[in-house]
Amino acid sequence: MSKEGNLSRRELILGGASLAALGGAAAYTRVMRKKDVVRATGPAISAFLPERDLAGLGHPINQYAKIGNVTLSRLILGGNMIGGWAHCRDMRFYDRLVKAYFADERIFRNFRIAEECGVNTILTNPALMRVINRYWREEGGKIQFISDCGYPGGVIAGARVSVENGASIVYAHGGHSDSNAAKGNWKFFREYLDESRKLGVPVGIGCHALKTVKFCVEHDCIPDFWMKTVHRVDYPTAHLGEDIGKTSAVGIGVCDNRFVDTDRQEVFDYMATRPEPWIAFKVLGAGIEHPKGAFPVSYDGGADFICCGMYDYQVVDDVNITNEYFAKGLPKRRREWHG
Repeated sequence: MSKEGNLSRRELILGGASLAALGGAAAYTRVMRKKDVVRATGPAISAFLPERDLAGLGHPINQYAKIGNVTLSRLILGGNMIGGWAHCRDMRFYDRLVKAYFADERIFRNFRIAEECGVNTILTNPALMRVINRYWREEGGKIQFISDCGYPGGVIAGARVSVENGASIVYAHGGHSDSNAAKGNWKFFREYLDESRKLGVPVGIGCHALKTVKFCVEHDCIPDFWMKTVHRVDYPTAHLGEDIGKTSAVGIGVCDNRFVDTDRQEVFDYMATRPEPWIAFKVLGAGIEHPKGAFPVSYDGGADFICCGMYDYQVVDDVNITNEYFAKGLPKRRREWHG
């Protein structure tokens, strides 16, 4: 531990109080992340055992790329399950089940395993800012935070509060993007991009509908990167709710069972024309496909990064699958890597 980081508990408490007076918890977090402080306030979880939790790991991920000036692992930890958005169709109890599973200490374990496996970023909602900041402070973790800016005050307010609380990258939540594109509201995207870029971090646009990407391109609302869903649509429950009369702004996800408006080849073909980095998400269709099939297809199809929700016990397997893919080279990929 460096001399600068060798702070006593008393100094930490006093420093926290002083910083709180000057600028609040967010300022305290930013300062503390610059210190080499590990478990300064005592261990929040003592059950992380590398020899057990990392058993079977071939090697940590060694594939990284940049969005703006931020370096990301090619596999990103998704935060939907951690936040309680499990997308389990008609099993309505499951969201509450996974939320109960992911107590703070279990989240810390998930983060720590991910970091040990080379996964350096989590993508999630501002609702998890509290636990991420706690992990940074109490566990000395370094995992980066991408925010979807889904926030009661709107996505611009969501971007601001996310960056204040340490987010390295922000993007407009897909639900907001799809809804505004369906309404023809290009001003939403222009204002979001202009205001969020003032925060000094890369700014993206997320969406489930391919037509949302096309709408933004047509109106010259070009982000620093795209967040776009892609998954199979040839599974038995891959309907959009037409048979039960449900509707949404874009006809996606009304039964919590499908998160795209077209098959993935159409997504791959269009995204091949775009030079901006692309993070693919929902690549497993919330569990309808195994990573062994979905990861290679998504990377081959042109995704620069994959965001995947992973329980702590799944991280090693998914990292191994990712490493095996990159070890074989990329003979089928026709889109250049971006980032």
